Amino acid sequence: MPPAGPDAVDLWYRGLRSLPPAAGGVPRILAGDFNATLDHAALRAVLDTGYRDAAAYVGKGLAPTWPAGGPLPPVTIDHVLVDGGYFVRDTSVHELPGSDHRAVFADVLSIT
Repeated sequence: MPPAGPDAVDLWYRGLRSLPPAAGGVPRILAGDFNATLDHAALRAVLDTGYRDAAAYVGKGLAPTWPAGGPLPPVTIDHVLVDGGYFVRDTSVHELPGSDHRAVFADVLSIT
């Protein structure tokens, strides 16, 4: 849910808070439209449980993912988050026909 109004902001916060923590022994990858940059405190709280942003890990954390064209300045709100059980080899961003988002691809290897 994009945080585009008072009611939507609460849903957005609840959605991020409901994500499973990275800790717990089960390898986890979270991927999708988080509607948050790495500067958002709510996404930082998810990262603080033990996830890393795959793109930031390989030095590509500012590759814009939204909007895929239009008058707004591009931002990075789509992410692949990996826990400590994965090594990130590379990431890339790709156009998606018919979408206002760009796809994020992450090449990861399990190290557990």
